[in-house]
Amino acid sequence: MKKIYSGKTKDVMLLEDGNILLKFKDTVTGTGNVIDAGANTVIGEVAGKGNASFRLTMYFFELLQKAGMETHFVSPGPEENTMIVRRARSFNLEVVCREKAWGSFIRRYGQYIEQGAPLPSLVEFTLKDDQRGDPLITEDALVALEIVTPQEIGFMKETAKKATAILKAHLAERGLDLIDIKYEFGEVDGKTMIIDEISGDGMRVVRNGELLLQKELAAALLGANWDK
Repeated sequence: MKKIYSGKTKDVMLLEDGNILLKFKDTVTGTGNVIDAGANTVIGEVAGKGNASFRLTMYFFELLQKAGMETHFVSPGPEENTMIVRRARSFNLEVVCREKAWGSFIRRYGQYIEQGAPLPSLVEFTLKDDQRGDPLITEDALVALEIVTPQEIGFMKETAKKATAILKAHLAERGLDLIDIKYEFGEVDGKTMIIDEISGDGMRVVRNGELLLQKELAAALLGANWDK
């Protein structure tokens, strides 16, 4: 097993069979002392957060797969907080689906919309580029720079909206309100699909007007004793 990447919240290892082992870490991102899943800076660690990310990713991937959506998820890994996935060629994009105006959307467009106002499953693309703050990129620019094709853009938008509808409905049944969520897409054996993770690290969820932290979301979905 060889480590090929160490990210803000996960380590990525290459297995002998060609699959990938993801190891979820306790690190959290935010601004100053405020934890924010949408931020790019690691501000510390929260004990048990890696386990919450792992369990939630398993939970959401299995939910999507039951709905007939293909992902690169294979199985839980052999070690604590690890997951085995198929190796993918990442497009190095974040595909954000917004159900309500929040975060960077308000920072950009707050003059025109209030925080929390509904949005029509609005899809945005950003480059995975921490040094430049994950800048927005237009669909035309994605094609002009040959990052992805028009067909891949259409597939990602449709898939992000479909996945978001499934997850939003599932959360709503449990009294939870999905604000926004980001996906990563990649190519596996010639097919474009959702890869990486789906957890509190990449979504905002509100309950009774309060944003839930990763461990709070895990408790809400997996039960009070999810970490036992």
